Amino acid sequence: MFKRLIALAVSLSIAALPAPSCLAAGSGVGQYNLPSLGTVAGADLTTMDERQLGEQLMRRVRADASFMSDPEATDYLNRLGYRLVAAADPSPYDFFFFPIRNKALNAFALPGGFIAVHSGLIIAAQNESELAGVIGHEIGHVTQRHIARMLQQSEGSLAMTLGSILLALLAARAGGSSRGDAAMGIMMGTQAAMIQNQLGYSRDAEREADRVGLQSLQNAGFDPHGMEAFFERLQKNNRWYESASTSYISTHPLTNERISDMQNRTRTLPAVNHNDSLDFKLIQTRMRVLQETRYDGWLSALKSFDLELAKKPDRQREAALRYGKSVALSKMNRNGEALNEVRRAKTLAATPNIIIDKHVSELVFLTAKTDAEKKKAIELARDTAQKYPYSSLAATNYAELLYQAGDNAAVVKFIREQKALGKNDPDYYAYLARSYEALGQKSMSYAATGDMYALMHNPRAALYQFDLAQKANDADFYVMSEIDAKLRELREQVLALDKKD
Repeated sequence: MFKRLIALAVSLSIAALPAPSCLAAGSGVGQYNLPSLGTVAGADLTTMDERQLGEQLMRRVRADASFMSDPEATDYLNRLGYRLVAAADPSPYDFFFFPIRNKALNAFALPGGFIAVHSGLIIAAQNESELAGVIGHEIGHVTQRHIARMLQQSEGSLAMTLGSILLALLAARAGGSSRGDAAMGIMMGTQAAMIQNQLGYSRDAEREADRVGLQSLQNAGFDPHGMEAFFERLQKNNRWYESASTSYISTHPLTNERISDMQNRTRTLPAVNHNDSLDFKLIQTRMRVLQETRYDGWLSALKSFDLELAKKPDRQREAALRYGKSVALSKMNRNGEALNEVRRAKTLAATPNIIIDKHVSELVFLTAKTDAEKKKAIELARDTAQKYPYSSLAATNYAELLYQAGDNAAVVKFIREQKALGKNDPDYYAYLARSYEALGQKSMSYAATGDMYALMHNPRAALYQFDLAQKANDADFYVMSEIDAKLRELREQVLALDKKD
């Protein structure tokens, strides 16, 4: 049953390929005749079940090359996403927003609050409001529990297998038209019967996600106008879907009807003068570089930045382009030039910026020729972490430079004292585990790794690490007692899982 739930969860994230919701400001959501699918409920699937489904899928997504483990983009997407979450109705979900390396204009939601945004979509958004519209729509899919609802309506008709759906997911993430065609073929072969039965529901789900997204966007103060143009671009980008005469295509509501629906909802809303943040522009130029994986791609991005700079853009735009050049140059191992460009970007930025400051400290460290120069870079990272005490981006940058400098005792001290990463964050334990290992404290290292896996809902892996920690037996009495207690708890969890299997 659990695998069937996972398969259904992936079907929602892939098969729907939802178009973004409109952006909005002002009031009066209810007057747009937007549908509600009824009570937000799912008797057969609890929110905890959804989170477990999401964690299962995320382990596979993280293992794929298209998953972008990029602190800057992840930090920005989560700040933007939680701005929308805070503006929406209260929700039990702990959201996580992350980038995917894919040039297609798309985003998708996994169960439990995991929301992916393609690099291509971030780049294509002509303003921050457009990007927020897509994310707001995906938040709506999660908060309205569309996976739980689909489960209730699809019981007894799930012919999909987890393996084929995951294969389709990873093929689609890889990009390229031929690979995309292959992914489509896989999905159509395994999902067509179920989707045929879900046509009316999926259309309503998309419109309900629009309604919820619209409400949060209004409250967050984004511009509702200008979204139609992005909606139309998304339709053009996916127009080849409409040429296929299969029931699968019917689940893609990228139609003139839906665009008209969007225009009707925003027609009477006043324009909102939402100023794009510098972070939005910085992340856009960063994605233009990082979605490429080869030297010629980075070189092409570098040349495109130079062409734009030749047009004498405004100060903020120039800062973003200089930053983009720096990221491209650093990928090409031209760190001295990269440092010069990011310093110019720092001068152009009207206010201190954490993304730029982080990159400056990284490049000062990379270009350092003496220990004194490395110390200066670490001091810059420390100052940034102190300036932004609740920023995980600043905290992890400082910890990383301390680790690169070999000061593992300082890493442990800082991680245990800082406020940005809590003990409910796997990264908290990942940094401790690595530095404890370097310090030769094996029990502490294994235990920290076990805590990391436990937070990632992988009790078997956690049990293995705590077993190693107990066998190493090189910590004090109190630590070893804690390890023994966690071992007993994890053994009970794994035994319960084995009985279910």
